[in-house]
Formats: sequence, structure tokens, C-alpha cells
Amino acid sequence: MASTRSSYILLSAAVLLSVLATAAARTNWCEPGQVILLNPLLSCRTYMVRRACGVSSGPFVPIPVLKERCCAELEKFVPYCRCGALRTMMDGMSGGATMTATCSWGGLLELAPTLVSETECNLMTIHGRPFCYALGAEGTTTD
Repeated sequence: MASTRSSYILLSAAVLLSVLATAAARTNWCEPGQVILLNPLLSCRTYMVRRACGVSSGPFVPIPVLKERCCAELEKFVPYCRCGALRTMMDGMSGGATMTATCSWGGLLELAPTLVSETECNLMTIHGRPFCYALGAEGTTTD
């Protein structure tokens, strides 16, 4: 009798785990609004514009401090979602608001995926190394 009850409990647990795994597989946790806020990585945005364009709004903050803040902000994301967070950040940026003669939207698109690289923040991503594909390559960010 005890063996039958134990088998029933184990079977019920297995079915429940299977249902949960299926539901989790259908959900993309890296979608904006789930793990990624709709306007993420404000420090990274400031760092990129300052580094690539030489402009900044608000009080002057040295570039190394901006980089440190950016890396700390990016590190809070699970590795699986870091490239997605960068993509969402770029999708939320206004292409013309911060552009100058020395700064281009294409330049920012090239710089953004490098923020996880060894020379920048050295953070692992979904690819198992500090690497993101070019953010415009997947068709989710327009140039």
C-alpha cells in the first residue's frame, strides 16, 4: 500500500515538473517587460553616447566611472538575457536626439554589442562567452 502511494506521488511530481518545463519553454524570459525592463541600461546608454559621441547631459562624470556603472548594471542581467537587454536598450533610444557630426546611429549600433566583450565589461552571454552578435543583424533594430 505504501509503495503504491509513493509511486503515485512520484508520478504526480513528474507530471507537474513536465507541465512547468513546457510552460517555461514557451515563455521567452528575455522579452522586454519580463526580465528586461522596457527602458533598460540607462548607465550603458550614457556611457555609449559619451564615449562614441563625446556628448553628455547632466553633470560631468568621467568615462571610467560611467563604464563601471554600465558594467554593474549589465551584470545584473542573467547571461542569457544580456544581449537582449542591449538590443532593447538600442530599440528604446531615439536615433536623432543625441546625434552630432561626430556621432552616428550606426556607430552606436556597432558599439552596443561590444559592451559585454573582454575589453569592456567581460560578461558571459547566451553564447557562453563575452560576445553578442551585431544588434542590427537579427532585424530587431533598424539603422
